[in-house]
Amino acid sequence: MKKLLALWGLTMSAILGASLWYLFGPGTVPEGQPPLLSIDSASVARLQADFNQAADRIRVVAILSPTRPESLAGASALQALLTEFEGAPILVQVIWEPQADSDWAPPATEVMARVWDTRAKQYWDKGHAVSAKVGAQQIRIFSRGAAWREEMPPPGVAADSASASVEALRTFLRSVIPPVETSRPGAIDTVPRAI
Repeated sequence: MKKLLALWGLTMSAILGASLWYLFGPGTVPEGQPPLLSIDSASVARLQADFNQAADRIRVVAILSPTRPESLAGASALQALLTEFEGAPILVQVIWEPQADSDWAPPATEVMARVWDTRAKQYWDKGHAVSAKVGAQQIRIFSRGAAWREEMPPPGVAADSASASVEALRTFLRSVIPPVETSRPGAIDTVPRAI
């Protein structure tokens, strides 16, 4: 009987441990993206360097919650937009931060998979180091050439809700990356041009 109880206890412990690891363990970013970077007040400089190294591209900085439905929908819409503008010169920096009581752990693999494009980099900002510096607007869009020095530059487009931000980003991208006719009659393709 003691062996059976011990075996049952070990089994339950293993199940509990696996469940806790699944729920609270570090998630994995999609293939082709750099590993998830944890941000704190000392490492904001890395985020800033990533931003400035991509000065030849349009930059999108998205501050999202890993559990709020609007943020998750915004992340999925952002990926749909990246697919729509495949090949366009864009860098997306997705900064996941706690915004709800359920945001006690870094984003899970399934959450980060909502933005799977290789033009994205994902970060975990548990202490709100970025939004404390730049504000809580969810998605900001920066034109080519904008540089982040002491403070983040003013965005070309910003909105307070993820859904409004994605629509604003789509409008902005269409204004700087217009559809161009290809050699096939009736075919339209989106070809990036210098911005």
